[in-house]
Amino acid sequence: MKKYILLTLLFSLNVLAAPNSIIAIVNDDVITFNSISNDIKEETTKEQKLALVNRQIDLNLQLQKIKELGIRPKKSSINTALNNVAVQNNITFAKLKSLTEFDQITKNINNQLSLRGLKQFVLKDNKIELSKNEINTALLKNPGNGKLDDQIRIAQIAISSIDRTDSMIQSEDELIQNFLLDLVNKINNGESFSALAKLYSQDPSYKDGGESAWLNEDKLPEVFKHNLSKLKAGELSAPFKAGQGWRIIKIIDKRKVDNNLALIKLTLMRNKQDAYFNNWVKKLRDKAYIEIFEHKL
Repeated sequence: MKKYILLTLLFSLNVLAAPNSIIAIVNDDVITFNSISNDIKEETTKEQKLALVNRQIDLNLQLQKIKELGIRPKKSSINTALNNVAVQNNITFAKLKSLTEFDQITKNINNQLSLRGLKQFVLKDNKIELSKNEINTALLKNPGNGKLDDQIRIAQIAISSIDRTDSMIQSEDELIQNFLLDLVNKINNGESFSALAKLYSQDPSYKDGGESAWLNEDKLPEVFKHNLSKLKAGELSAPFKAGQGWRIIKIIDKRKVDNNLALIKLTLMRNKQDAYFNNWVKKLRDKAYIEIFEHKL
């Protein structure tokens, strides 16, 4: 069964998962050797084991903070991630759910989304900016080719699963299509696309009213290109299937952009944000009670 599981979702979060040698204490929690054992090989040095322990300590501190702040991912976001796991492993959602590892996969996804939410919480009020000198220095190292690319911003409402208790006759696909058609009618009659996306969409973009960041048109899936080609700005598409779910979309805006410059700015900003967040985690460590039993490594 384990051949179905994405390794990226099985990073070690199993603190207190089983009786094991305690290798660290973090506030009121313990870290066992079991939590780092998957990453240890014969040639792993003590220094590398210590780095794994410290990584686990940072993770533990973040999970403690998540619990303290009450950060919880939306159930629809968890379901979307689970559907993505099924698609990427070429199995149905029902098959994924039948696996003995399903509960652990769900827990790991919940933790991943919560960790992402924590980082967003920490970064939301920061004033990180890029200087012209930083951008120009990066451009000198990677000047690009000066080509302008077509970009687009869209909004979507995506539904992957729906309650079938009211109808055992129609298929789930039919129920979802009818539900999305009802939303199209509501939007065309004046209801807010953004409000309905926040209420019903099962894509992570629901938090932004279904709106995407700027996307490169030539890198969009063919099914998106096909449906967008029929639309003018602000018009709604008919419901269409993409992957495991159905969606309606509309065009918000289009532009031409120097992608090399945009990528450089994005990379610089992410590096600064990562440094800011890592420094925040370091402050968590400074305030925490941490004891590492190095002799057990």
